[in-house]
Amino acid sequence: MKKLKVALIGYGNRGCIYGSFILSKKEQFEVVAVVEFLKEKRKKAQKDFSLTDNQVFENADDFFNAKLKVDLLIIASMDQYHYKQAMQALHLDMHILLEKPIALTLQECEDIEALASKKNKAVVICHVLRYSSFYVTIKNAIENKEIGEVVHIAQTENVGYWHQAHSYIRGNWRNKDITGPMILAKCSHDLDILYWLINQPCINVSSYGSLKHFNHENQPREAANRCFECALKESCPFNCFKFYLEFGREWARQLVGDDLSDENITNYLKVSPYGRCVYSCDNNVVDHQVVNMLFQNQVTASLTMNAFSRYCDRTIHIYGTQGEIIGDFENRLITIQPFLKEKKVIDLNQISDDFSGHGGGDRLMFFEFVDYLLTQKWTKGLSFIQDSIMSHKMAFAAEESRLQNGRPIKIK
Repeated sequence: MKKLKVALIGYGNRGCIYGSFILSKKEQFEVVAVVEFLKEKRKKAQKDFSLTDNQVFENADDFFNAKLKVDLLIIASMDQYHYKQAMQALHLDMHILLEKPIALTLQECEDIEALASKKNKAVVICHVLRYSSFYVTIKNAIENKEIGEVVHIAQTENVGYWHQAHSYIRGNWRNKDITGPMILAKCSHDLDILYWLINQPCINVSSYGSLKHFNHENQPREAANRCFECALKESCPFNCFKFYLEFGREWARQLVGDDLSDENITNYLKVSPYGRCVYSCDNNVVDHQVVNMLFQNQVTASLTMNAFSRYCDRTIHIYGTQGEIIGDFENRLITIQPFLKEKKVIDLNQISDDFSGHGGGDRLMFFEFVDYLLTQKWTKGLSFIQDSIMSHKMAFAAEESRLQNGRPIKIK
C-alpha cells in the first residue's frame, strides 16, 4: 500500500490533532517534515514522528528551500502565514490541507484558488462542520424535503465569554490588523455551513457589529491592568486565574505546555499577555456581530455571533414551507417539526459517543481527503477551495458592510 508523504506546518493545537490522526494509522503515512517555530513543540513533533534533526524546521522558508518530496502538506500555522505558505507549496506541486481561513484578503484567497486550479492540485479547507453528524443529519433532512423547501435559516454562534477572553481579547486573534476580522477567523465555519445547507451562491450581505464592551472605556476605576494585582479579581468573570486554574486548565496547555501545575500556570499568567485585564488589551475585533444574507434562490439567512454567553455553542433554526428544524449543536439534539406530522427528536448522543473535534468532523474530513488523494474518489462533503471560497466572500462582504454601517454589499 502506498504511503502518503506528509509534512506539517504548525504543531500547536490543530497541528497536533492532525498529527494524532496520522499516528492512529501509521501504515498510511510517512511524515517527512514538521515546521514549528517553538522549540518545545518542535521537540514533541520530532519525538512523536521519530524524525531526524534534518526533518524538523524552525521556519517554513527553510522547509520549502529543502524541496522535499511531499504529497500532502498540512498548513496549521497562524492565519497571517497561510497565503505565503500555500502559494509556496503549490509552486512545489503539493496537495494542501489548509486550516481556515484561507487567507486574510479576498485577493489572496483568489490567488490560491487560481494557482491550485492551474497546477491541478487539491486544496481542501478545514470546514470540518460539514462532516459532523449534527450538520450531516440536518443536510439529509433538507435534501429529503422533510420540511419542504427551505425559506430562511438562523444560525447563532455563541462564542462564550471565556473563549472570547482567551482567543479574541488576550489571544492570537485579538487584532484584525494581524489576523483578519473576527467574522472570518471565528465564523467562516458558520458561513460555510449556511452556504452548504442552502446549496446556492450568496449574492448579497449586510452586517452590523462592534467592539461594544471589551475596551479601555469600560475598565472599572479600581481595576489593575493585570489580573494578579487587581483588587476586583474575585468578583470578575474574566479573571484569568479563575479560568486557567479551574475549568479552563486544559486551555492553558496551549500556553505553558504539559506542566499544568498551579505554580507553572500562575507564574506564566503574571507576565504573559494572557494575564492582562480584558479592558486593557490591544484587541480591536468585535465582541458581537449580526450578518444578513440573500442567496441566489431567494432564501435568506442570518448569523449572530456573540461573546456574551456562558457556554461556547451553536444553534440553528431552519424554516421551511412545510415545517421547521431546530438544532442544538452542543447538546447534539435536532428537532424536525413538520406542520402536519408529529415532531421527530433526534438525540445524536444515542447514536455515537465520540463527538471530539467539532462533533467528530475533524477526523472524518481528514481521512476522506486522504482517501481522495489515494483513490480520487470524491465525496460531497469535501470542501475544496473552489467551493469553500464562497464562505470567505461572504465574510469579507460582511466586514465591508459592517464598516459602512450596514450598507448591503453585492457578492460577485
